Amino acid sequence: MKHSFSIFILLICITPPLTAQDREIGIENFESLRVLDMNLPRYPQRMTFEGIYNGQATLVISVDESGSIIDVFQESYSHPEFGRLAEKSLRTWIFQSAKLNGEPVVSIKPFIFNFDDKRGVFSVGMQEAAASFLKIDRSSESKRLYNVDDLDNGLKPDVMGQPFFPEEFKGRSIDGNATVIFYVDEEGKTRMPHLEDYSHPSFGKAALNTVDHWKFKVPTVKGRPVSIQLRQTFIFSNKSS
Repeated sequence: MKHSFSIFILLICITPPLTAQDREIGIENFESLRVLDMNLPRYPQRMTFEGIYNGQATLVISVDESGSIIDVFQESYSHPEFGRLAEKSLRTWIFQSAKLNGEPVVSIKPFIFNFDDKRGVFSVGMQEAAASFLKIDRSSESKRLYNVDDLDNGLKPDVMGQPFFPEEFKGRSIDGNATVIFYVDEEGKTRMPHLEDYSHPSFGKAALNTVDHWKFKVPTVKGRPVSIQLRQTFIFSNKSS
C-alpha cells in the first residue's frame, strides 16, 4: 500500500485575530510573559524643537525560554525616532518567560509606547501574540501595517518552500492543519511567526519551521517599502492509494 502526501496552502491577509495563546490567557496552566524591570526613555527634546509634542510606537518582541529577547519588530510608529527609542528601551528590559504547564515557552508580546512631552513616556503591554492596529498619522515619516490589497504589485514570493509531513505520522492515514501568523517586513523577510491554531503540535512545528524560512519580494505602497501581517494556513493530508 502506497501513501501520498499533500499539503495545501491558503495565504490570506488578516485583521487582529483571537489566537490560540490568547485563549490560554486566564487558564491555570498558562502564565503570561512578565516584565520584571523596565527603563523607559525620556521624551526626545529634539522632537519638541521640531514642533512634535506627542507620538506613539508599537513594538512586538519574541522572548525565549530563558527570558531573553529573540527579536524586536517595529510594527508602527508616528515618527522613526519614537520607534528607535522604544526599541532601545525594550532591549534593556528584564523578562520572566511565559510558562505553559509550568514549563518556560517562547512567547510573542506587543507593547505600545506613548510619548508626551508633558507627561513623559509610558508603556502598555498587550496580550501575547495579539497584534495591534493603531491609527497612526500617515505622514511621510510614520509607519503602519498595510494589507496585501494595498500593495503596488501584490505579495510575490522569493523563497516559499512547503513543510515536510511529520515523520511520526507517515504510513498512517492522518490529516492535520496548522495556522501561522507572521509579519513580512520592509525587506521581504518573515518576522515573528507564531501559531494561531493547530491540530497537533507536530503539524504546528512543521508549519512554523517552514514560514520562518520564507522570503518575499519587497512589499511596496507607492514605491515605498512597507510591512504587512498575514495568516498562513497549512492543511496536511496523508492518504493511502
